[in-house]
Amino acid sequence: MSRLQVGVASVDFTPEPGLPLMGNFRSDYAARGVHDPLRARAIVLAGEPSERAAVLALDICMLDRQNVAFLREAIAADCDLPPENVLVHATHTHSAPAPSGMLGMQAEVAPHAPAIERFLRKAAAAVLQASRTMEEAALEIGSVSAPRVSFNRRLRRRDGATRMNWEALQPVFDPAEILGPWGPVDEQLVCLAARSARRTAALVNFGLHPAILAGDNWLYSADYPGYLTEAVAGILGRGSTCLFLNGCCGDVNHVDYRDRSQGRGYAMAERVGSILANAAKEALSTAAPIEASPLRVSRERVVLERLKIDPDQRRWCEDVLEQAQRRPPQGQVDGLPDAYFARLRLEMARVENQPDEVEVMVIRLGDAAIVGLPGEAFCRLGLEIKHRSPARHTIVAGLCNDAIGYLPTRESFAQGGYETTTGSTFYEPGSAEKLVQSALAQLERLFTAPDRHQRRTAGDGSDRKRESDETRIV
Repeated sequence: MSRLQVGVASVDFTPEPGLPLMGNFRSDYAARGVHDPLRARAIVLAGEPSERAAVLALDICMLDRQNVAFLREAIAADCDLPPENVLVHATHTHSAPAPSGMLGMQAEVAPHAPAIERFLRKAAAAVLQASRTMEEAALEIGSVSAPRVSFNRRLRRRDGATRMNWEALQPVFDPAEILGPWGPVDEQLVCLAARSARRTAALVNFGLHPAILAGDNWLYSADYPGYLTEAVAGILGRGSTCLFLNGCCGDVNHVDYRDRSQGRGYAMAERVGSILANAAKEALSTAAPIEASPLRVSRERVVLERLKIDPDQRRWCEDVLEQAQRRPPQGQVDGLPDAYFARLRLEMARVENQPDEVEVMVIRLGDAAIVGLPGEAFCRLGLEIKHRSPARHTIVAGLCNDAIGYLPTRESFAQGGYETTTGSTFYEPGSAEKLVQSALAQLERLFTAPDRHQRRTAGDGSDRKRESDETRIV
């Protein structure tokens, strides 16, 4: 078992109330207070020779590529760490401030630009603090099944149509009309631990939407990941830190359509966080040592074609927006109103012929790998990466290094439903599968071609890409 240098830190970046909340459509977006703190948690890893990487996880709904560039630049200004080697993850709580004007929030966000920059800088400081606590550590990894916590929210009706499972929380819903979910859930909870002489740092990975607190909550909160990480840190002992990396949860939430006794709110968020913390404790108790070396980072820029907005859709958008001027839409707990999609589709039409490039990132930690996908990937995509990965242990996280909307599987477009609606997703069918292929290709290179990587990274050290294997695929 080899060892590496590890540093960890946790920073409270909770801003003042009043910033607009992101994750739901609201009549009033301004946060009214703080229920529990929003934190940025970082783990910095250093191997030999001069291999360095970091993971920064923020209690926030999503971060676009401009936010990520800002965070990386802030880190590079104060820390001797290649900024491109920092994986930035948003846990996806729907009770945190919007960091940008994406998804039609420009008007709400614009007046708060200075406050947003302040809390992002504060969050970036977690990496600097972690880099100052480096000490030799050994890696362990364990996993357990956490059943009956997560549910695929896309339900198949007997007539073949799709309903969303959150409709079960409404009075008019007949479970008998449902055949079952369209897709799977991933019940595996993975816990990666770095144990040093003074403390233990843990990274917990599980795929579940943190929308237990939704559009009827106006307080800052980390949702269930906050309860989970604080409980695990307490289990680990004084000075310990727990990061949470949310998995591929684009079509997964906490709602069991067969059980109307469940619901939302802080009690439910705490319940889910506690269940997962206990699962993490079990995973830690059975964790086995793994090789910590080599430490390597790979990234690819993947070209995606955007969805096209045809003339009929444009006319529909114009009609909806004209009606919205006469009767503005009201806030809602789940989903989004037609006026939201109408505005967004007209914005999409302006760039529909410009292919986009998005980042897929992989970090190898000896026997283990961390895969970072942008956007809200469907569960099946993460399961495929895990199944086909050459690593002994594979952690897959969504909403890493960018926010690009939902990433549905190719077959789900014909099924319909919220996530496949134009404006919920932005790219042509098959785009998510391209990201999966990129992740698998990078994993294959990192785990089966070490000599090639060593030749690429040899030299006088003047080329920063010596620590990061980056390519572009179309």
